[in-house]
Amino acid sequence: MHEVVAGPNVKSDAASGVAVKAQNKKVVPEERAQVLLARAAAIYSQNLSACAEARAYLERRAITDMSLLERHSVGYSTGRLSELLPQAGTLKQELTSLGVFLEDGRERFAGCLVFPAKDTSGRIVTLYGDNTGKAVAQGKRSILLPSRPSGLWNISASKTSTHLLLVCSILDALCVEIAGNPNVIALHGINTLREEDRTELLAQGVYRVSLLFKSDAKGQIAAQALTKELAPHFAVDTITLPEGEAPNSYIQHHGAAALAELLLDRPIKHADPIPQPEAKQEAAREISPHESASASLPGCFSLPLGLREYEVRGLERTPRGLKATIRVQKAGRLHVDTLDLYSARARRQLALDLVRFFEETADAIETDLNKLLTLCERQSRVLELSQQSETRPMALSENERLLGENFGTKADLVEQILSDYESCGLVGERANKLLCYLVMTSRKMARPLAVLNLASSGAGKTALQDGCLAFCPPEDLVKLTSISGKALFYKQRDSLRHKVLALEEGDGVGEAMYALRNLISAGELVTEVTVKDPVTGRLVTMANKVEGPTAVFLTTTNPDTEPETKSRFFVTSVDEGAEQTEAILKYQRKRYSLDGLREQTQSLEIYRTHHAFQRALRMLPVVNPFAEQLRYGDSRLPSRRDQPKYLGLIATVAFLRQMQKKRKLYSEIEYIEVDREDVRIANELATQLLGHCLGELSRPGYELLLVLDSMRTAHLETAKEEGSDHTFSFTRRQVREFAGWAHTRLHRYLRELSELEYVAPMGARNGCLHRYQLLWQGQGTDGARFLLGLCTPEELQEGRQQ
Repeated sequence: MHEVVAGPNVKSDAASGVAVKAQNKKVVPEERAQVLLARAAAIYSQNLSACAEARAYLERRAITDMSLLERHSVGYSTGRLSELLPQAGTLKQELTSLGVFLEDGRERFAGCLVFPAKDTSGRIVTLYGDNTGKAVAQGKRSILLPSRPSGLWNISASKTSTHLLLVCSILDALCVEIAGNPNVIALHGINTLREEDRTELLAQGVYRVSLLFKSDAKGQIAAQALTKELAPHFAVDTITLPEGEAPNSYIQHHGAAALAELLLDRPIKHADPIPQPEAKQEAAREISPHESASASLPGCFSLPLGLREYEVRGLERTPRGLKATIRVQKAGRLHVDTLDLYSARARRQLALDLVRFFEETADAIETDLNKLLTLCERQSRVLELSQQSETRPMALSENERLLGENFGTKADLVEQILSDYESCGLVGERANKLLCYLVMTSRKMARPLAVLNLASSGAGKTALQDGCLAFCPPEDLVKLTSISGKALFYKQRDSLRHKVLALEEGDGVGEAMYALRNLISAGELVTEVTVKDPVTGRLVTMANKVEGPTAVFLTTTNPDTEPETKSRFFVTSVDEGAEQTEAILKYQRKRYSLDGLREQTQSLEIYRTHHAFQRALRMLPVVNPFAEQLRYGDSRLPSRRDQPKYLGLIATVAFLRQMQKKRKLYSEIEYIEVDREDVRIANELATQLLGHCLGELSRPGYELLLVLDSMRTAHLETAKEEGSDHTFSFTRRQVREFAGWAHTRLHRYLRELSELEYVAPMGARNGCLHRYQLLWQGQGTDGARFLLGLCTPEELQEGRQQ
């Protein structure tokens, strides 16, 4: 309890200008002051209902809701309060000490509307007078008790709302309430917000304040000053009214419905410009200012409300719920519960528990939980914006754009990429490095590529993958060590869209391989699960969709990987030869030298260049004007599976080289075209990765291949002489008769040639002999690798795209 003194030693009275000496005034204990002020306010409230002149004044100000006035104990002073007081006793002297009466016996608020300003516990802080008569013209409109704190009018709104509208006068506040916004608080003038008031708002859990001042120069200057003062503690914005208007004048001119509509769809000026498209920064401005030690974790924040502190952890929003763990602490006692905040039953049970545990009133706890629910909804939006921002392309500065474009326009782009790999420590593996870079780049295309690196343990497959992915912008990379079977189905909708998904080891994928295959093939994952409707209690289905497209990297040591998995990947392996081992060991030693330190420093600049280049690549469609001329072993059944990967490889090379191409337009859609150089690069890479080498055949297998080539030569000579069909096919009996091979030996090595796709079985009807065709055309006798059936760039003819 504190005592109130009427004023300092000498004070000029605001209403009468009469010098008042403190020694003539009595000290009024606060409890007694509360009783006296409450009685005076009650008398003033009764006067309002009986005074037609005061009600007419309010009607002229467009305030006609008597129930609203009664709820706020609004009154009117007729100047005859002293007639109601007993002549004996000290009552009038006490009211004089409080400032209700002036020293000359006149009533301070005579001819004024009187508004009690109360604190959050309902105790009267002060009385506020609003002149209705001649004093208004003399500039004496607003009057406060000189010996009391100014306070805030309707501060109790902070108990039920975390977002407040702040206006300059009580009449403005009443108009805002009439327009359907009870979360309004009035200052007593534009520069009267005290530090104690700000502290109280924070204690009540308010996190956002909207300023609604008169739209003139004075009001705007005051709004800017108050914004600067409040911004470190609250999310602050300014609501703009038409020029020269305040809430009270606006409702007089346009009506309550118009003010309600303006506040519902209000133009807002934020305290600081919010940069776009950085949604994370926008979200950060709207987060509660009350943060706990765990607030740095997603979905965690705290809310102190009086002596009670609420801490929210693990906030998670679902299509039908808002789940969180609520930790409540007061005076050393702790209560923790996990619940769905959208479940009325769960909130009701939590409220009952808190009322019993902390011995609080039901109204106080209910108010707390309403505020908590509001903040949790706000925070869930923050999390959603944060997740969305991670899927958006990072904005490039002008310098970064130029850096990326200068790199992308280099004539020797592919060689420069391979050279940068070497500078960053990836020696050898020319084809693998280029493939990985193309797969990483394809994440921006409609049909990305996927690569599976199959190699022995310790061969360096993970080092190769990590080294290649260092060239990928970090915001586009999702790197996992292990994943559960259903995890991919429940990721955020766009968390994998145009991203690189890298898994370090096939054993860590396990049951998720099915989802991975579907993500590559279909470009999306859709699942439906059965859940219980919290409203009806019935079981319903809920769908979840994860959108691609996604480029996938995977490493494994398992040579028996399922064919269904291999068919969706470019399957490659690292060079395990002695020469490559020596190159790796040499580089490992070099890393500890001065040259190694120099290269590590240079590699940071290389990564920066490639990140800028990758971010600068536009998501343009790629058209292949040579598509119908290309061949890919058309007579082989596996080509149905492999040709799309080959065509995708060509398209990705063209996409990588887009900055060197002229963009074309079709029906307002920009696109780029494949050229012969793209085909050449893709052919060379496909040959290295997918091609054959005669050295991979066993000795008998190679001998059988030569036998079959001799048979074909003999067949063609005979057909030429006889003028018959030149098509060559054979049966196993014909081979045995031609070369004298035993049945078992022929069967074994013919199967080897078939598995390696040097020969291909032809369809046969029941009762007919199985026939084979020879696919090999004599390539590779010089030891070079080759890929059967490819069309060379020189064979391609220019044609106009229809």
